[in-house]
Amino acid sequence: MVQQYSKEVQKGVWKVLIWLLLFEFFQVFGNNVFNLITPKLTTEFGVSPSTVSLVISSGLLAYGIFTVVFTILADMVSIRILVLYSSIAVPLVSLLGLFADHSFTVLIVFRILSGIAMAAPIALPIIIAIKYFDKLTAVKYFGYTSAIYQLASACGHLLGGYITEHLEWKYALVIPVITIFSLPTIYKKLPKEASKKGDFDYVGAFLVTAFVTLLIMFMTFKMQHPMLLISALICLAVLIIYSLKKDNPFLNIKLFKVKGIALSLIVCALFYLTQSAFYFIFPFIITDIYGMPLTIIGVFYTITNIAAFIVGMFSGQIIKAIGYRNMVLTGGTLIFAGLASVAFFAGFSVAAIFIGMGIFNIGYVLFFSGYLSNYTQLLPQNQHGAGIGIEKLVFQSALSIGTAFMAMFYNQPFMMKKIVDFSGDPKSAQFSNMSLMLLAMIAIATFIFVKVFSKEYNRMTFDKPETLEKVTR
Repeated sequence: MVQQYSKEVQKGVWKVLIWLLLFEFFQVFGNNVFNLITPKLTTEFGVSPSTVSLVISSGLLAYGIFTVVFTILADMVSIRILVLYSSIAVPLVSLLGLFADHSFTVLIVFRILSGIAMAAPIALPIIIAIKYFDKLTAVKYFGYTSAIYQLASACGHLLGGYITEHLEWKYALVIPVITIFSLPTIYKKLPKEASKKGDFDYVGAFLVTAFVTLLIMFMTFKMQHPMLLISALICLAVLIIYSLKKDNPFLNIKLFKVKGIALSLIVCALFYLTQSAFYFIFPFIITDIYGMPLTIIGVFYTITNIAAFIVGMFSGQIIKAIGYRNMVLTGGTLIFAGLASVAFFAGFSVAAIFIGMGIFNIGYVLFFSGYLSNYTQLLPQNQHGAGIGIEKLVFQSALSIGTAFMAMFYNQPFMMKKIVDFSGDPKSAQFSNMSLMLLAMIAIATFIFVKVFSKEYNRMTFDKPETLEKVTR
């Protein structure tokens, strides 16, 4: 049950959550600037598309690992302290963006530091919302985060295209410095909590980081170094054995024994790997096939993101109308349709491609709001923090791996064979095939979701323990 807090406390916490949406805005904004300008970065730094994917995957990996770090620390250290310190780090790291164009190495370092700094202000609001508000209010906040994601994507694409064509992209990295103004509200309105004693698992955190990093590097170098994959699998095996013996492990393997958790996380991984992979190849589709400038791409991106933003703002009403489970299924259907549009019509009119992107974006807004609501119902009441931490790790790891995964197939000879590409454009086949691969992954993920979450999950009020027990038994 959600502990009862006074309306005054809840009002103050809500103001903090609104400020923390700004941090999410800038995290997504920065990622989408880089998604858009990857073709330019390959030329500017003289690296391949697979190598330039490290700019995206390194930041997402650092962010993903530290979201878990902070959700674990939230059980030991006051959430207020974690958010405050991280909120100071974000504007300081943003200033380093002015030097990010000095070398490819400096850019990677900046992305890693930025991901670490952004982790707490974005990961912890989920725990805050669940702790201080009822389920429906928390779900509304999840919808707002989805909407902000799309709004930030729109701004990142629009401003990213403009800056790339007319200014220098490094100036877009400094904008998050304005988050410094959130500190007074966070300091005054977020309730103080006593810190608790706990044992942080540094070894487990290292093993998780090593596993994902090695796997990304294996894909980045197009599977040419099998020792990277072997090393990654060794780290994974050691991590599993170690975590099973550790009392309070970084990755709580025992949580996977809860019915539905493992399969639910596979759904999460497949959906978000697909999202990251598609966002990575989309600018290359538009530039390689249609030869359009980045400013035009940014404008079309913006239109689709704004449409998704509007849908996200009404996610609460949509959930009331169709239910949590149907929200996910509707989102999955739209994502599938968006990918199908690109798979079958790449090389034809660019309008079909942008319509596909628009449908794809709207689908993810619906998926996120519904999926997170369903997933949290599987978690034991005393393991919400650990469960959300694992979901965040899977989510962010999938995003970082997705970029490297798709870059691995870029310009490979076997990807040039036409399967469902009926256009006469010789450059469209590989992008059609990439979209077809992602489409198959979404179909598999949706099938698994239906198996895990029965129709009973659609409209039940899970705030009641007896209802939760009935469904998860």
